[in-house]
Amino acid sequence: MPLIQRQNSPLPRPLTAEPSCSSTTQIENIRTSSPAYLSPSSGTPTPTTPTHSKHRSPVPYIKLLPLLVQRCAEGLTYAIVFPYINQMILDMGVEERSVGVWSAIAESAMMGTEAISAPFYGPLADIYGRRPVLIALMSMWGVFGVAFGFCKTVWSTIILRGALGLLAGCGVISRTMVGELCDKSNRIQGFAVFSPALTVGMTLAPVLGGFLANPTGRILPTSWRLFADYPYLLPSLVTGLSAVIAGVLAIILLPETLQRSKSNTASHRDPEKSSNSGLKGLLKYEPFQNVLLLYGMNNAVMFCWEAIYPLFGFTSKNLGGLGLSTQALGLVLGFSAGLSIFMTIFVFPLLHGSLSESTCLRLCLISYPAAIVFFPILWAMSYPYSGDDLPVSVWIVMSVQMVLRRIGDFATTQLDTLVLDSIPGPEHLASANAITFSVAAVGRASGPFIISWFFSLSTTFASPFSAGRHLVWIIFILICIPSLYFANRLLNDIDNEVKIEREGEEERYELLNHNRGQERGSSSIEVQGEDAMRYRVV
Repeated sequence: MPLIQRQNSPLPRPLTAEPSCSSTTQIENIRTSSPAYLSPSSGTPTPTTPTHSKHRSPVPYIKLLPLLVQRCAEGLTYAIVFPYINQMILDMGVEERSVGVWSAIAESAMMGTEAISAPFYGPLADIYGRRPVLIALMSMWGVFGVAFGFCKTVWSTIILRGALGLLAGCGVISRTMVGELCDKSNRIQGFAVFSPALTVGMTLAPVLGGFLANPTGRILPTSWRLFADYPYLLPSLVTGLSAVIAGVLAIILLPETLQRSKSNTASHRDPEKSSNSGLKGLLKYEPFQNVLLLYGMNNAVMFCWEAIYPLFGFTSKNLGGLGLSTQALGLVLGFSAGLSIFMTIFVFPLLHGSLSESTCLRLCLISYPAAIVFFPILWAMSYPYSGDDLPVSVWIVMSVQMVLRRIGDFATTQLDTLVLDSIPGPEHLASANAITFSVAAVGRASGPFIISWFFSLSTTFASPFSAGRHLVWIIFILICIPSLYFANRLLNDIDNEVKIEREGEEERYELLNHNRGQERGSSSIEVQGEDAMRYRVV
C-alpha cells in the first residue's frame, strides 16, 4: 500500500519521491520519528520510547576507584590537623592567647588558596588531558602532604597548607572525570558513591590525627628519634601516602576521558547554548549562575554543620552543649559518617527516582533547618544528666536529627549532577567544575568561621536558658535561607523549561485514531511530524 501525502507541505516530500520503497519500511520510519504511534488493530497509543531512556548503563566502579580514593585523601588532608593544630602551634613558641588566631589562619589557608587556584585547572585539563594533570597533582599532593610533618615554624605551616590548597585541581578534575565516565542514566549513582568519599575522609581524619600525633612512647618506641623530633610527621605520612595510592591506582585503572567529552560535544552540542563560549560566556549563562550560587551556599551550610556538630557535642552543658566525652563523641561522629555512606548509596537513588528533580532538591534543602531545630531540643533533654549517661530518648532524637541532616547532604550529590546539566555545552565541563569548586571553597572557609564565632558569642550569655544562649541556632537557620531562595529560582527555571519542552512535543506530534469505518483490510494512521506534514497509510 503506497504512502501518500494528505495535505500540501512547503518542504520536499522524500517519502513519495521513491515509490520503490516498501510500505513497511516507510511505516517504520514514521514510527521511529514519532514519540508514539497508534496500534492499527487496537487504536490505542503504543509508546516508542528510545532504548537509551529505558536502559541504565552500569556504573564503572573500577574506573571510579582512583577518584574515590583521591576524594577520600582530600578529606583526610583537610581535617587531619584539627585534633593537634593548636598544640602544634603552641609548641612552635606562640603565646597561648594567640594560638587560636594562628591555627585558624593555618586551617583556612588551604581553603583560601583553593578558591583562588581552582579556576585555572579547567583550561589546563582541557589542553593536556584530565588523566596526566590529575596524576601529576596527586604526586605533588603526596610530597606536600608529607612535607607538612616537618614544619618547625608557624609560617612554614601556613605556607605548606596554602601549597596543598594550590593543588585544588585534584578535586576539580576528579569531579569532571566522574561526570565524563558516567552518562545521564547512571550519573546519580556515580556521584552517590563519589560525593560521600569526602565525608569518609573528613570523618576518619580527626580519629587518625589524634591517634597518630606525637606517637613516640605511645605507639612507637622512644628510640625512633625521627618521630620524636617531628611529632606530627606520622599523620602527615598517612595523608601523603593516601594521595600516592590514588595516583598509582589512577595510572593503572583510570582512562583518559577528554576525548569522549570532545566527541560528545561534536554530536550533541546545542547551538544556542554553545554560543556562550569562553569563561565569560559561561559566567553569563543564567542557569549556571543559579547553580553556582546555590552550590556555594549549600557548601557553606554543610561545612557549618561539620564545624558546629563536634563543637556542640564537646562543649559542656552549662555552655549550651552536650558535654560528651571524646570517646562518645567519636562514636557519634563515626555512626553519623556510616549513616551518610549508607543513605547516599542506597537511599538517595531511591528517593531521587521516586520524586521529581524539583521536589527532591527542595526536600533535601528543607531538611537542614528541620535538623537544626533539634539542637536546643537535645540540649534541653540532656541538661539534667551528666556526662555520657543520657537517656534512650536523647539518643533516639539524636538519630532522627542525623537522618534529617544526611537527607540534607543529598543536595550536594544532586547539585553535582545539576552542574553538568546547567552548562552551555560539554566543552565547558572542566571550567564549570573548576569555578564551582572555587565557590565551594569560599563557602567551606566562611561558613564554619561564621557559625563558630556565633557559638562562642552565645556562650557569653549568663543564663543557659536565655534566648542569647541559643542565638547560634537562629543564625544557622538564617544561613540556610539563601540556599532555599536560590534553589527555588533555579527549580522554577527547570520547571518552566520542562513545561516548554512538553508543550513543544505536543505541538510537534499529533496522534489521531485510525478510521474504523474503512473497509476490512485497510487502515489509516495519521501522523503529524515536526515538519508539519501529515501522511496517510491506505
